[in-house]
Amino acid sequence: MRLERIAANKIKVFLTFDDLQERGLTKEDLWLDRPRVHQLFRDLVMEADTSLGFKADGTLSVEVFALPAQGMVIHISKNETENEEDDMIEMDITVDERLDLFYKFQDFEAVLQLVAIFTRLGVKSGKLMSMDGYYYLHFPARIRYDLGYDRCVALISEFGEACPHSPVVVEEHGSILIKKQAVTKLASAFSLRKEAENVEKEADF
Repeated sequence: MRLERIAANKIKVFLTFDDLQERGLTKEDLWLDRPRVHQLFRDLVMEADTSLGFKADGTLSVEVFALPAQGMVIHISKNETENEEDDMIEMDITVDERLDLFYKFQDFEAVLQLVAIFTRLGVKSGKLMSMDGYYYLHFPARIRYDLGYDRCVALISEFGEACPHSPVVVEEHGSILIKKQAVTKLASAFSLRKEAENVEKEADF
């Protein structure tokens, strides 16, 4: 779990599904078990109070973005117009599941290794970005259905790590290197199709 204060009245929390399991919850509980979910967010607010000095009271806006095979990003905002003398905490919770895939890569070589395999598998899509010395690939939701969800995640995870940031953050603060069909364009630029055939023979899918 990671806690980050992003404004005077707002914090961001990244929870993995392992973090949820340790707290006795599953992703499905976010939609089904409201009392336990409210308690989870109250616990997070208390932890933010201790570690970040985030004093929460009154009405809180809680936005939950569930990320496939990664965990969830939670934004908790305090309504500054509320009476701060009121110790009662009320929560307005919205839950959304992100179906796209967004991964961070340590170096460009890791990106090319994945591109070589994806090219052989017929993948063409993807947006390539960079920020703070890292590379990012953003794939639309349909890739989950083209390759199969588990297979797709397993392949990408061999070379990169799931990124809890929103792609919008990287677009705003980083650079867009290839806006569309990044896999196709990189494969063409670096002549990766033949290399992909060799990698596929060695890889265990």
